Amino acid sequence: MDISTKPVFSFSLNYKIFEKLVTCGKYDGIHSCLTMVTTADKILIHTPHKRYGLQNSQLSISEIKNDIALLNMNFPIRAIVAGRLKKDDERDVLVIGSPSHVLAYHVDENCNMFQRDFHEGVRSAVIGPYGSQPGNSLIVGGNAVVRGYDSEGNELFWLITAGSVISLLLIDIDKDEQNELIIGTDDGCIRIYKKETLLHEFAEGNEIQNLVSLRAGQFMYSVKNGTIGVFEENVRAWRIKSKTRATAMATYDILGCESKQMIIGWKSGKMDVRDPRTGDVWFKMKMNEFVCGMACNDYRGIGMLDLVIVTADGEIRGYTTPTVNMLTLHNVADEEMSSLLTQKQKLLLELKHYENNIKYNKEILSGTNESNLVQSVPDNVGIIPSNTRLQIGISTSYGNNDMNIDITVSTNNSTTIRAVLIFADQLFKEETLIAHLTKDVSRILIPLKTLKDNAQDIHIKAFVGYPSSVQFHVFELTRQLPKFAMYTIPHSLTGSPKSISYINRLPAKDGSPGECYVEFRITERLKRICIWVNQNFLLPSDIEYVTSDADATELHLNLISLRTGKSVCLHFSYDGKTRFYTEDIGLAADLVQSLVQFLNIDTMNSSACFPTVYEEVKELFHKLQGLQETEKQINSEIVENINQIKSHLIRAEDARFYNGEDVIRHHNEMMATNEDLVKSYKIRLANTNEIQLTLKRIHGILYNASRLRAGTYASSMIGRFKEALKTNNIDAILKIIELGEM
Repeated sequence: MDISTKPVFSFSLNYKIFEKLVTCGKYDGIHSCLTMVTTADKILIHTPHKRYGLQNSQLSISEIKNDIALLNMNFPIRAIVAGRLKKDDERDVLVIGSPSHVLAYHVDENCNMFQRDFHEGVRSAVIGPYGSQPGNSLIVGGNAVVRGYDSEGNELFWLITAGSVISLLLIDIDKDEQNELIIGTDDGCIRIYKKETLLHEFAEGNEIQNLVSLRAGQFMYSVKNGTIGVFEENVRAWRIKSKTRATAMATYDILGCESKQMIIGWKSGKMDVRDPRTGDVWFKMKMNEFVCGMACNDYRGIGMLDLVIVTADGEIRGYTTPTVNMLTLHNVADEEMSSLLTQKQKLLLELKHYENNIKYNKEILSGTNESNLVQSVPDNVGIIPSNTRLQIGISTSYGNNDMNIDITVSTNNSTTIRAVLIFADQLFKEETLIAHLTKDVSRILIPLKTLKDNAQDIHIKAFVGYPSSVQFHVFELTRQLPKFAMYTIPHSLTGSPKSISYINRLPAKDGSPGECYVEFRITERLKRICIWVNQNFLLPSDIEYVTSDADATELHLNLISLRTGKSVCLHFSYDGKTRFYTEDIGLAADLVQSLVQFLNIDTMNSSACFPTVYEEVKELFHKLQGLQETEKQINSEIVENINQIKSHLIRAEDARFYNGEDVIRHHNEMMATNEDLVKSYKIRLANTNEIQLTLKRIHGILYNASRLRAGTYASSMIGRFKEALKTNNIDAILKIIELGEM
């Protein structure tokens, strides 16, 4: 749309601003202060009111601009957020997250409210009401862990998850007047928690970078691969893929429509205003640099919210809601007419091609064969027989050097396939695979391997014609890949359905199912189990439940992983006893959760036996203890080096007055000590990163162990893990993994 809007204020701070490290708070309870992170680990606080409400503060005021204050931090800043924490205090608190701790800072009083260690490394933070907790809570996300704090810094809850928590959002998703917690992780998952219970989980295939509330029960998100979308409760309303990624998102009525629009800033410097219902673009504008943050607040102090946009080069623009509806001023009819005329031209061109195809099929194909059609049609006319069909087959292949999912694309006649395009969100690194053939064939086989076990739609486009064709017909088809497509029966079977007794007679690849398993009980008929297997696995033939089959009292499904070549065995007994044999605890958790959701089971406990995982947990804790001891030793060395530097500096200053010859010696000693200090800092950084990776792996194992259960059994395990981790009680942790309780 040809809509233009101008900012109500615009200026430049001449500072480099970091992406996502932008927030806004009323630190004196009255005036809005824009807060950003700039270079050299500094926090820049800007307010147009030139007073801050900070008369008693010890902040350093910029000599160049007296409306800017800088906070010098001696640590890297990974997340900032401002909000009210105390119920009886109208002033906002600034929360700063670093790789080692989280700090709640009272800007107005220039003091720390509290500081807590966060060894997993802070990646995101949010302030707001959560669950039934009184007042607001501070929720901090790190590597595979989420912690909640009250206004005094007391820990309210502790969650473990898979992947690093990149984004957080508090929203009433189920409209029960209590906020749920939505987290976005670097493994491409959006998870919705109610208190400490996981309600829903959605896979997007790439890092979830932004989560923003639209209204009650509705939120929008952005993914690192350029995807943006909207969820309505637990259903995805729409999503759109862009060539560049979104760097900032907000909701604001910038067009005066009496309803908020989606405001999206892109890495390319473009900014969109979109319709939340469909994702259609209503308005675009170009910035000098990419948008690294947005905030909605009363920035001018006039009692009206403004949309404040911050770019990477420090440019600040403010927009307000216009008094008239910008959409009504725009001539929508002319634009729609132009769009319809463009669409008409495309359809006429497409219709012309269809008419040519019908003409040649009627005049030439009648009374002659297909080979004559090829010779009679000019090269520049894309003509193929009218009965041409594209056939898609999806199967699995296994062997010593060939273990893939095979997608077969073929035609039903002598036409050839020039190229095949396959689109899938989570299947390829760039989401698209192009197979361009150097020779003319009517059948092509494309081997694939999925990285994760997710059900996904595969969109296939094939260019079909003849060897001499210049123009080609494009066939488009969509097929669904089941969740566990990378696991198949390692035996040659025909396509006809097989009975349970036939499947039970097929041996496992290694002869025995193994010693790692999860066991639980369900009350469900084998017929329903067969339906779940057929829907979630890509087997050579479906499993059919036949009532006349006397041996159909249990099901032993022996599979093989196309990724690792290892056995995966699913055993279902007539009395409800179920065992999943696999060495991968993550796969076992995925199988359990898939079955539980299919059967609508609310609560379920299980017992687990994973000796390899137990040994890994012991090794990880032993490694963690060693890293923590190393960290203490490095910290003591750093303190000692700092004291030595201070001593050398004092002696050098004294030598200037009493013995000038010793000044150079003391400065040389100080420089040598400083080099040792820098080396110690680098060693501590590497040690800290190793601690975070170790904790992330431990939390990943505990998260998968909790997913071996369902409902209250799963959520109660998190609390038991927390108590065991406080005392580093490895035996208790292993027992919880095994039995679900201490």
